[in-house]
Amino acid sequence: MISASAEEFFKVIEAENFACTNGELEVSEPDKSQIEYDLPKGTDYRLIVDRMITHCEEHLPEEKYYNLLLDLTQLMLFAGENAYSLEIAQDLQSKIKTNRKFASIQAETNLMISKIYWSQAYWAECKFHISEATRVFVSISNQSGIAKCENMLGTLYGEKGEFDKAEKHLNHALSLMKDDEYLSSYAMILTNLGIINTINGDYEKAAWNYKNAIEKFEKLNDVRRLSRVYHNLGMLYTQMENYDAALEEFNKCITVSMDNHYLSNCAVAYVGKAYIYTKLNNPELADAYTDKAMEIAYKINDTLSIADIYKVKGMIQNDMENFQLSEELFENSIRLNNDVESKLNEAESSVEMGKLLQKTDRNDEAKTYLESAVEFFNDVKNKDLVAGLVEQSI
Repeated sequence: MISASAEEFFKVIEAENFACTNGELEVSEPDKSQIEYDLPKGTDYRLIVDRMITHCEEHLPEEKYYNLLLDLTQLMLFAGENAYSLEIAQDLQSKIKTNRKFASIQAETNLMISKIYWSQAYWAECKFHISEATRVFVSISNQSGIAKCENMLGTLYGEKGEFDKAEKHLNHALSLMKDDEYLSSYAMILTNLGIINTINGDYEKAAWNYKNAIEKFEKLNDVRRLSRVYHNLGMLYTQMENYDAALEEFNKCITVSMDNHYLSNCAVAYVGKAYIYTKLNNPELADAYTDKAMEIAYKINDTLSIADIYKVKGMIQNDMENFQLSEELFENSIRLNNDVESKLNEAESSVEMGKLLQKTDRNDEAKTYLESAVEFFNDVKNKDLVAGLVEQSI
């Protein structure tokens, strides 16, 4: 039995959900197909992959079988099946154990597990497995493997908002690489450096890094990573307030990702489009995209995207002058970002909360949020952004 208080609570949720989504929605055909995208069912993957694993265990040589498991781990992560991806990786670990013959696969498996934990913002677990991978790569003198671990550390610190550390690890990774020898890893590092450049306001350098990464991923026909660079370019153009160019890149990312069911790419690009539609005063379409992004992010347990979705939803409700609901959504975003130590996203949500509180004549409360954001952005090289925040908080 559900208690009366619980039933009342759910009625409140339903009423607020109606307030968020009520409104006429007129969309173009591309937007319609993106919003109505049917997510793949995890059970379908499970049935096919389990049969494949059983068959290959019986018929493949040991090393080829282990490499297949490693590939399947990565494929399931791309498809947003994080729990299943981790299950396959841990099964692979138990089969290899400490067999030195398969040291390279053991290290790659630890690196793969770190990516699974990274995707869910489990930083301690992510860092542990990066360390384990690095230890094994060092023991077998695998320089490209060490570089991949440095790249992962760079992305970890980047997500936590520690950009100096992130840039240090990414540059170290780049120094260990040879452009023509490890093309994919080299392109991934360039992409991640492009993200740091974007955050720091060095747009020209960011565009150069993305352009070079795109050329390499096209040469490799690596459509998954190529689609992610399209998203990153969309974020760059968004930062530059070139919204038409940003939407074009987000659409390219989503088209490739929908065709291949790369759910994490879809989630972040949907959030990117939602943010732009708030800037273009189209709250209904922005809300539709945040709803779809939330559906995907919830499926793949992407807490970082969920926190970002709350921020954009807060912006939508702020524009619609639903101030109480907007404040609650910003509070959710700030809380989740604080929980996963995502300092950049927490600062961005604090800015939006500060602007809301200023709008509702709660200037003393607004000052607290804006000053905490200024404190963070003072450590970022994009001083124009800091200046804007200082002006708001005065």
